[in-house]
Amino acid sequence: MAASAGGGPGPERPYKPDWLEKPTSQDMEWAYPAHADRHRVEGKAVIDCAVRPDGRLADCRVVSETPKGEDFGLAAVALSQKFRMLPPPEGYARPVNVTIPVVFRMPESPWPWDRREKSSQTGQAEPSLTPLDGGDLLLITGVLAITCALLVAVVWLARQPGRQSREF
Repeated sequence: MAASAGGGPGPERPYKPDWLEKPTSQDMEWAYPAHADRHRVEGKAVIDCAVRPDGRLADCRVVSETPKGEDFGLAAVALSQKFRMLPPPEGYARPVNVTIPVVFRMPESPWPWDRREKSSQTGQAEPSLTPLDGGDLLLITGVLAITCALLVAVVWLARQPGRQSREF
């Protein structure tokens, strides 16, 4: 993060920007571009913003974004409302601007079939061949047992005397 200030009369104490508030993981998830989320694309953006006297950011603009066309720049500008900086000292020359890099990463999915790793060749997210853990195996075993019990019940009911069977 870099800061710059407009010139003014007399010497000024340097303004060292620091965070009072940053976006939470829920904020990052809220701002994640929909298309990039659906295609599991990660990216980053650099925004330049003015720091208001209360430390909030204003007049943010996109300096760069990667990859292009995924709206990470717009997402970073939307997130700027969640940032709050240490306010500049009283009487500090205006404008004070900060340059903020924002990195967007896909959250780790708790489901093993959603886990993806970046390919070393393409850089794109690909399914991971992560082995199932004990909890996954227990869940699969439970679902299989319930399915078998339902199948046995259906077959038993179909074979009861006096019941008409339907052919499908």
